[in-house]
Amino acid sequence: MPGGLRVLTWNVADLRGDLDALGRVLRSARPDVVCLQEAHRGVRARPRLEALARGSGLLFAAGGRGGAGTAVLTAAGTRVLAAASGRLPTPRVRASAGGLPRPVRPRGWAAATVAVVDAGPVHVVSVHLGLHAPERTEHAAAVLAALPPRVPAVVAGDLNERPGGPAWVVLQARLDDPGAGSPATFPAHRPRHRIDVLLATPGLTVTGYGVPAGTWSPAAADVQAASDHLPVVADVAPARA
Repeated sequence: MPGGLRVLTWNVADLRGDLDALGRVLRSARPDVVCLQEAHRGVRARPRLEALARGSGLLFAAGGRGGAGTAVLTAAGTRVLAAASGRLPTPRVRASAGGLPRPVRPRGWAAATVAVVDAGPVHVVSVHLGLHAPERTEHAAAVLAALPPRVPAVVAGDLNERPGGPAWVVLQARLDDPGAGSPATFPAHRPRHRIDVLLATPGLTVTGYGVPAGTWSPAAADVQAASDHLPVVADVAPARA
């Protein structure tokens, strides 16, 4: 995005959908940074994510197995100043309704501090919070604790919770919601819940925000073929360098 930073976040549903459609959506959006959730998280996660990035005209920056399936990809013109990933505290198993233990999906984060031409750095974090409210609250606090001081930040991802929930309350103690009132994001074919979001530290100017709509919009058929979540995009104006 000329003169700014376009950040896109998307839960890609374990990449079970149409990968060609996913690539078309990512290319049409022309993002500077992409935050993925439910991407590759196995032993070969990094090479697979690198291949996914190449097919979408992007570069791998962070995530994969170490981020429990979260990832950050960047455009060629986006400088990556630092990158990391990590797990969020999640039990290995949890009792089901019938009392039997069931495996729990690991949760995590991937982050990159990035910069575009003539602009200062922005720290971008891809997150995927848990399914249980107490767990999400713990995850939200951990994400905030890991934000670098004095660097504007965007936290983007699947919160598994609608606005006003306990994790939102934790996150909004330090982050603004520039998309307040924007459309729902899940399920993609008939959205009813706004759970996929981008939040920003106060003072970071967000000039545009929304689900696929407007001049950059990909075909709805491609979005629905790629995932059961809608992608969300925000245009951010970093401070001038």
